[in-house]
Amino acid sequence: MRSVSALRLSTILATSLALAPMSVRAAAPAKETAAAPAKPDAKVPAKATTAKPAKAAPAAATPPKPGELVTLRREMKGTTRGLSVAMEAKHFVLANGLRVYVLEDHSTPSFSFQMVYNVGSRDDEPGRTGFAHFFEHMMFKGSANIPDGGHFQNVLGVGGKLNAFTSQDVTLYFDILPSQYLDMVLWLESDRLRSLAITDENFENQRKAVKEEKAMRVDNVPYSKAIQDFFADAWKGTGYGHPGIGSEEDLSAATTADVKAFFDKYYVPNNAVMVLVGDVDAAEVQTKVEKHFGDIARGPDRQPFAPVDHTQVKVEKRFEDKLAQQPLYVIGWKTVPATHPDRHAVELLMNILMRGDSSRITKQLVDEKKLAVAAIAMPSEASGGRDAGAAMAAFVPVEGKSLVDIETVVKAEIDAVKKKGITRKDLQKAINQMTADTIKQLSTNNGRGILLCFGALLEGDPFFVLSDTEKYRSVTPADIKRVANTYLTDNWMVAEIVPAK
Repeated sequence: MRSVSALRLSTILATSLALAPMSVRAAAPAKETAAAPAKPDAKVPAKATTAKPAKAAPAAATPPKPGELVTLRREMKGTTRGLSVAMEAKHFVLANGLRVYVLEDHSTPSFSFQMVYNVGSRDDEPGRTGFAHFFEHMMFKGSANIPDGGHFQNVLGVGGKLNAFTSQDVTLYFDILPSQYLDMVLWLESDRLRSLAITDENFENQRKAVKEEKAMRVDNVPYSKAIQDFFADAWKGTGYGHPGIGSEEDLSAATTADVKAFFDKYYVPNNAVMVLVGDVDAAEVQTKVEKHFGDIARGPDRQPFAPVDHTQVKVEKRFEDKLAQQPLYVIGWKTVPATHPDRHAVELLMNILMRGDSSRITKQLVDEKKLAVAAIAMPSEASGGRDAGAAMAAFVPVEGKSLVDIETVVKAEIDAVKKKGITRKDLQKAINQMTADTIKQLSTNNGRGILLCFGALLEGDPFFVLSDTEKYRSVTPADIKRVANTYLTDNWMVAEIVPAK
């Protein structure tokens, strides 16, 4: 029997939970179309504003007035090698509410462009699941001045890259381009925001494409449907209580009018953040963004979500999977949302228990006791979202070993932390890993852009990643022991997925 390695398990989990960005091949139209010439000036207002001199301001300052360009700065001190990480961005807001951040870096003649919308699968309404993910596809079906597939052909045709992804909380589109194509990307992005081609033909085409994607990434991937159903049940009654890709029944029942209403509600300037990082000039960006986006009407303002109940009750579910060759066990707990002060300690605790071959639970199960062939901590965004925190882990047992065998070791290691705590050395290792993850993502224009997008949109602070990373270093061994006792209780959630007989 073929064994599922930790790497293979990680890939399966990412695929089944729809975490991977959309592939270019899946999104491109089936029929080849001629690339539209880049016409940055097509159907945009002729009037352009003159950028005002930038003013220095803290990152969390009052939003600038329309037409005002301010400078934001933040520094993260005392990283693992005593280095500091500083970020500076220019910020302006259009009259229609579009927030824009520009981080200039002229070290290479290229830039990244991100457009993130405050809409994710949690915004799908009952009976209309999958709409947020559906628009990840629809946004490439053309608009008033761009043919079906033209966005791809314009960007790829000049040596650029692009992609998109939908999470529970946001939908993000990005492009990476040579410096001279600033006008082109602003034209492409504004044209589809202004005049996306939501036609019956495009809708039917993409409904079919999404169903095919679901069949490929969920229905025909081992463990996938069971895991999605398990998490959906855990967050039942909330926006997180359904798979992001939606149900086939809801996709079949949807109409063009339904998806048009979704677009008009969420794809509006005041529900988006734009970030550019790289070889661009902030004053020029401000002038051109005003030119391309300034006439797009403001939409309805978002209403806040109700708090998500994190009450933990014991859940034990068993699933039979006809695609699985080996059992898979998932064990987890509801913990805290992203805004909770205990989140950093919980994440560090899970790192200590489950991250890497030398982590406590993994080492015991795989190396010492030979009970599992693979063990992996599941990413927090897979099992919940910004307002629905969970700590989850998945295990593939050695043939003949049971769920009880795995549970016994997991509980013993957690109980050891609850009673004896951890060493400062173990904690520092986990902190170093988290800090290194941040610095690695900040090393590319696109990585910085995505982090700025998320911070600005979800936290109101483009440099949130820096202050957030610093908070890991304030966690103490006592905090780790406390959160282990508080959140990793015996009322855990367990899914036992076994091969169908």
